[in-house]
Parts: sequence; C-alpha cells; structure tokens
Amino acid sequence: MLDREKPDIVSIVTPTYLHFPMTMAAFRRGIHVLCEKPFALDVEEAQQMKAAADHTPVVAMVDFEFRYVPARQYLVDLLRDGYIGDVRMVDFIVHFGIRSDARDVAFDWWSDASKGGGLLGAFGSHVMDTLRWILGDPKRLVADITTFVTQRDGGTVTSDDAYQILIEFQSGVRATVQMTTVAGVDDVKFGAYGNLGQLVIPNIYGTELRGGRRSDRVTAPIDIPERYRLPQETHPLQAPFRVLLGRMVDAIDTGSPSPSPNFQDGLQSQMMLDAARVSARTGNWIPF
Repeated sequence: MLDREKPDIVSIVTPTYLHFPMTMAAFRRGIHVLCEKPFALDVEEAQQMKAAADHTPVVAMVDFEFRYVPARQYLVDLLRDGYIGDVRMVDFIVHFGIRSDARDVAFDWWSDASKGGGLLGAFGSHVMDTLRWILGDPKRLVADITTFVTQRDGGTVTSDDAYQILIEFQSGVRATVQMTTVAGVDDVKFGAYGNLGQLVIPNIYGTELRGGRRSDRVTAPIDIPERYRLPQETHPLQAPFRVLLGRMVDAIDTGSPSPSPNFQDGLQSQMMLDAARVSARTGNWIPF
C-alpha cells in the first residue's frame, strides 16, 4: 500500500506490537508518521524509532492528545505562574469499572501482554507523558502492577488491568499514580499540590478545573478562559486531537522539526513504562 499509494502521511492506530514495523516501513519511504500510544513494546523499539525519525526528513509525532484538553492547558499555565507556589505533590487517580467482569470484554490483543496490551501502556503512557511535560525528568520510581481479571472469553489474560506507581522527580516533586479498569464506576482526579494551594481536574477529559490558595482556606471551581476552550465535537478528545494534528500539518507544510509531542516524548514515556514493569517484577526502586 505504501508503495502503491505513496501517502504523504500515515496514522498508525494498530495494536502496539505493530507500531515498530509499520513506523520503520513508513520512514524507509520518507513518509510522515503519527503514531498512537503506547509508543512501542519496549525501550529498545522506541530507541530505534526515535533514531530513525532523527535521521529521516519527516515529521514524526505521538498521539498524546490529552496535552491539549482545556483544563490541562490552563493548569500548566497556572502552575508556571505560581498559582500553587512550589509544587510538592501530584496525584493521578482513575477508577473505571468498564472491564470489571470477565463478560464485559472478550479476550483480544488488549489482554495479551506480548502484543502490548494492558492498562499501563494504554492509559499509563498518557500519564507518564503528562507528568514529564509538567514536572520534568524523573529521578526514580517504584511500581506495583496487577491483573485482577485473569480469564476472559477466548483466553487467559496476561496483561495488567490495574497499577500503582510512586515517582520522585529531579525537582523533588512526588507523584502518585493509581489506575484500574476493573473497580469502581467513574472516579477520576488529577491534582497538583503546592505550598500555596492546589489545582484539581476532576474528570478524564479535562473540561473542569477546581482550585484554591492556602490563604483562602477553601477550594472552588475555576473558570477556564475562552482562549483555552475548544469546539464541542462528538467525542471530547476529537478537538484536542485536531489541535495536535494541526501542529503536525503545519510542521510538514513549513518544513519545521517535529513539534512536541514527538518521538523523543514517546521514548521518554516508554522509559517510564519499562521502569515500572522492572520495578513491579523486582520490588525495587528503579533509578533513571
């Protein structure tokens, strides 16, 4: 297809184990690539993909579209403006029950670790990207990764459906991440806490923001300014995706370097995912 159609750009939205061969096939033909997350099966693949992008005159980006949801954009600017002072703690908590019963979802590649399935890769890749984007380089982490539902119609589950990670960043900030798709109903919170106050996004799509300063002794909804808002579409992530894709098309049209989130960001996210898996196997803190 690549040879016959000669596309300018490909969007790779296949299961994770196909990201590497498809990306490399596109690069060999000088085709721009938008790669879905999780970026790769492991750091070795991610490093080769990043190196190929660096040595090929293409624009290469990763679909971390959550960067562009309105509340996250505004939260980042408020943090940089010192709204909560020195950031000390961050937490990212997600409890979804969409896969709680073996009958909810049949066995497919998502249940197969060898194909890159599992919650840590699917959602954790976004979280790792967000935390690095906001907090900078990690220093070390420790993780626990779990599979609660071990059988689904069609096979034995080898991928994870829940995980917990504690991360210490070079800045000294601590971040706690806890996620599952097999417990609860719909509980999401992304919060940043500093010596002067806090900011909390209480939903997965970043359409609301709450906050408060220590001096006020109370938190309340914070209005998101119009300049951060995006058009309403069928799915809340369509508009953020259009922002990311717009940046990519602009870079292609102008011959600019790959804008962030690019393959460097994909590699950095993959490094944190791999470190979490090593930590879960060994029970140790993993340094970076």
